[in-house]
Amino acid sequence: MAPPRHQAPIAIGAGDDSYATPQYVGVFPDDVIQEFYSSFQLSLASLADDSPIPLADDEATQRTLSTFDRIPPLDGHKVGIVYVGEEQTSESEILANVMGSADYTSFLSRIGTLTRLKGATFNTQGLDREFDSDGEFTFCWRDRVTELVFHVTTMMPTNLDHDPNCTNKKRHMGNDFVNIIFNNSGHPFNFETFPSEFNYVNIIIAPEARSSFVDTRLYAAKTDEDADLDLFYKVTVLTKPGLPKISPASETKIVSGKSLPSFVRLMALNASVFSSVWRHREGGEHVSSWLSRLREIVKLREKHLNWGSTALTAANTSTPPASRHGTTPSPVLAALKDMALSKRISASPLGTESAKRLSKMSSAASLQRSGSSGSRASRD
Repeated sequence: MAPPRHQAPIAIGAGDDSYATPQYVGVFPDDVIQEFYSSFQLSLASLADDSPIPLADDEATQRTLSTFDRIPPLDGHKVGIVYVGEEQTSESEILANVMGSADYTSFLSRIGTLTRLKGATFNTQGLDREFDSDGEFTFCWRDRVTELVFHVTTMMPTNLDHDPNCTNKKRHMGNDFVNIIFNNSGHPFNFETFPSEFNYVNIIIAPEARSSFVDTRLYAAKTDEDADLDLFYKVTVLTKPGLPKISPASETKIVSGKSLPSFVRLMALNASVFSSVWRHREGGEHVSSWLSRLREIVKLREKHLNWGSTALTAANTSTPPASRHGTTPSPVLAALKDMALSKRISASPLGTESAKRLSKMSSAASLQRSGSSGSRASRD
């Protein structure tokens, strides 16, 4: 299955050309090195420790696997994006915006991928996927380990007759740890503009040389669509009182329009990770999706370790009473050992010739044991 449209391409040579096709396979050099150069020991004990463990085909195992499948394979984050128009200062008038300046629109188009919400199969971080109640589209971004969903207030439905305070928009961005404020008001942004218990970090973007809304529209009409790339912006990270400074941009930085989306996205992602940890700093623990999946795997392995290794353990460690008196061990146990070794040799990364040599050694040992048993039986 092809990756979703909002996943950032991974440049890996020829594989990058087929990125958008079902044939795309993202393989890193580390994956190849680990496959061919992983350590291999010939002792049965180490083989038993490293070997896959068969799972019991029962209802309990199916429930465990079902729980594991419900844990997302990526760490999900949500970040609000709010546009502040000219001379706007109050929460209600800011959230009532349904569009922004040309450079704001360009910024949105390059911070993520425009994605349809209805029928989405990924975690939309609370945005409606059935009735378009939170808008038809949003912007998303993800790589191999992280997914970022933006709650863009200008893309959400606005009905001032029934919802003059835009509480539906506030319901999303007010619960986001991090918000990106595109401030075109001409005034410094006040952190308390959006009172919320959960807003920990605001990333403020403001034009370095401010123009009026009409001027920016006229400028965009006269120039090409990438004209904002030549502009510069002031970026400042504001944190809630009581939180430490978490970014060099706590002191205002000047960033080019070309670098602005990627710079702000990275800061928002780092701030979201920090906020998640900070939220659970007292007596709790922030458990990422990766850690949750790892814990389920470890739990499943420990549960089935004894069950899956019973036969091999018996083959390796069981000593029948006769062997303690100098007689030959049971041929059945010897056969189990040979089977276990041959299966692991065939699946090992050693290579064909080494596997054949080890297989011959195993077969010779079996014949020798069989001959010894036959001679003993004939003497008896």
